[in-house]
Amino acid sequence: MSIEQDVDETEMNMTPMIDIVFQLIIFFLLSLKFKTVDRRIESALPKDRGLQAKQTTLDEFLKVKVKVFRRGLESVDKGDDYTMLKIDNEAREFHLPKGWKGRHVESISRIKEYDAVVAAIKVLVDRKLKEHGGDPSKVKGEIVAPPPKGGAVPHGDVMSVLNVFLELDITDVIFEGAPSPLTKREMEERGIR
Repeated sequence: MSIEQDVDETEMNMTPMIDIVFQLIIFFLLSLKFKTVDRRIESALPKDRGLQAKQTTLDEFLKVKVKVFRRGLESVDKGDDYTMLKIDNEAREFHLPKGWKGRHVESISRIKEYDAVVAAIKVLVDRKLKEHGGDPSKVKGEIVAPPPKGGAVPHGDVMSVLNVFLELDITDVIFEGAPSPLTKREMEERGIR
């Protein structure tokens, strides 16, 4: 007898062992039962519809809308353009200084004039807030720059209005403006300089 024949005889047949393992797997899969609680999916379903519908009430929100426009763009003299602001349906309009170039360039008197207008807007928004209960979380701010002249409002003027809302702790503010900037040709067609 050679050594090679001894090695062949000592090999173990794995087929029955694999059969037993597969039978055990099938047995455990078929006999395993999950708890009914484990199969439930936690979700927040609407309470105002369905079999047991309940009446729901929505919180009342005050919406403060500030419209910003650019005026004086059609003027021949440069520096006659200014930003006009209107709050909700108030009759009063607010005019920021004409030809405003920015805080870093303007004189102290013009900066004070600008700040006075922004402070007046803040007083009006604060009054509306107090009339509605004084809770800033119940107020939604909206800054609207309607086209075509709303698109020409300087970024700094819009940010000043946003600062008014933020200083009064009104953080739910949305913006609405021109869909896209106008090209030079479109501005000429509409008479905007």
